[in-house]
Amino acid sequence: MYGQSILSKQGFVTFDEWMRGMGRTSIDLARGRSRALRGATLALIAERGGHGYELAHRLNRRLGPTWRIDPRQIYPILDELVSAGLATGVAEPNPDRPRQPRIVYRATEQAPEMLRRWLRSPVEKEPVRPDVLARIGCARTDDATELLHALDDYEQELLRLLEANDDVDPSVRSWNALVLSVVRAHTDAHLQADLRWLVDARRRIREFIESGHGA
Repeated sequence: MYGQSILSKQGFVTFDEWMRGMGRTSIDLARGRSRALRGATLALIAERGGHGYELAHRLNRRLGPTWRIDPRQIYPILDELVSAGLATGVAEPNPDRPRQPRIVYRATEQAPEMLRRWLRSPVEKEPVRPDVLARIGCARTDDATELLHALDDYEQELLRLLEANDDVDPSVRSWNALVLSVVRAHTDAHLQADLRWLVDARRRIREFIESGHGA
């Protein structure tokens, strides 16, 4: 199993290389979550089988609203898990569309060991690269008004995500509830920090404009 190779866009790679992100999918590369999303997808399949849309819903529930996981991101990962022998995909009747079976994915007996290796692997610190930073970093003085509009839009998005992140039962009565609470607490802290940064950045840009330096 450890020596098994997987076909990726770069050719055949080992599974360790694939887990480190060598086998790229359609995941948003700006956020660099390919490796984490592979591990999380396999973990949820090992917990309980499911089809692509269901797994995407479960991942969004577990990881929080900032991930915005779409089923189109999950299917390439599921295909790779099947190719690696870590999951099986079986066509089963679809109660919503009787004439169109759906593929239900379940973990194989090799999955638990690979999950243990994933959990023990070094945690990677992802770079902070929100879109708004690229706009600010490359803006000219004449772009100040547009930057303020962008910050206003970003503020509304942060507030929306904070509201969505609060949509969870805070009580902890099980392990799943505990880890969900811990993940949501991290998301809340990250969003709140971004919101504080945004308020300060907007204030500094406005003060610069009002001082006449931008004239």
